[in-house]
Amino acid sequence: MEFEKFIPEKVKKRFPNIKTPLINGRPLVKTAKQNNAMIIACNCRCKLPVEGIARASMATGAPVMYEIAKSELGYTEFTPATYVEHVVSVNETIGNTAVPFSVHADHLTVKNPDQVEEVRNLIAEELDAGFTSFAIDASHMENELNLAATKDLAQAIQDAGYCLEVELGEIGAKKGGAEGFTQPDEAAWFIGELNKAGIHPDLLAINNGSIHGTYFGTAHEGIQLDLTEEIWDAIQPWDLDIAQHGITGTSLSKIRQFINYGIRKGNVGTFWQNISFGIAMNESGNALTTPDKGYITRSYRGIPDSLWEEMWKWAAETGNIGGNIKKANKVFTDKLNNIDRVYKDRITAQGYEEAVKLFEATNSIGLAPKVWEYLKAGS
Repeated sequence: MEFEKFIPEKVKKRFPNIKTPLINGRPLVKTAKQNNAMIIACNCRCKLPVEGIARASMATGAPVMYEIAKSELGYTEFTPATYVEHVVSVNETIGNTAVPFSVHADHLTVKNPDQVEEVRNLIAEELDAGFTSFAIDASHMENELNLAATKDLAQAIQDAGYCLEVELGEIGAKKGGAEGFTQPDEAAWFIGELNKAGIHPDLLAINNGSIHGTYFGTAHEGIQLDLTEEIWDAIQPWDLDIAQHGITGTSLSKIRQFINYGIRKGNVGTFWQNISFGIAMNESGNALTTPDKGYITRSYRGIPDSLWEEMWKWAAETGNIGGNIKKANKVFTDKLNNIDRVYKDRITAQGYEEAVKLFEATNSIGLAPKVWEYLKAGS
């Protein structure tokens, strides 16, 4: 197999007979930068959306990142090992031997210095599990503490040679500064200090006005692209790009603009959950909701109506309405995995079509051969 020599050693150790191109995330991001494109990173909270995304990636030649956050490991069926296993299994089953992908550890969150060791242990577990890209997120803390934790935890990732994302400015936060938004001068300071310490990130996640999850009520998408470009300009001396979090609920027309503002990786999570659960969405992919934070569903989409009704009853009884419906992924794992084929097929079909739209919007169609060219040029 042509791609075999580009499979990381830890991946080969985990999957000695791997037949699909799970590679380091860095070549995906760097190739996107060279070709004015963006890599879509998909948070899959259950098994159901993975096949549609993978089939779309293979059909279009658009490389993709599959990712799962530290928090998502707590409310889904997945462990680091089983997440990578599922992604690899699906790609092998559909015969993907040409379109590279990576598995990304999203939001390795450190909310206080006491959590550093916990996250260090999780990174070690994810390295062994076959993850090939990592995001250190100590943005909940003051900048100096963020810097200290990031320097510490990033070393193992850098030693492994994998794609490294860091974060400055807590996503969705509305505190301090300009509504908590990341500022260009602090981004330059943060990346400059990391480089002085020998840490060289590939991506910077920022607070530029997005949120995670669904926009309820009068809330609306507010990603500040002019600010994003200012931050990107400020970090160019260190040759890295922007990771855009919280894309669910953002119009395709705006997503098309991202590549012109230094954004090279875009995270899409709740959107795939909406597809799996059969939740109705507007033209920007935001869930249609009721004033009491309920959801409008479509009987011709996603899981069976009877399963959704059971999940919503549980959510109402346990206080997990609104954004916390995500916790149903773990509680209803067995039932989600055992829905009839007709429901799995329609989730795959919708996931395929929506993934293609995202790949088109991000100029990543046909990027796969260019990733291989990038790798061969550097080998």
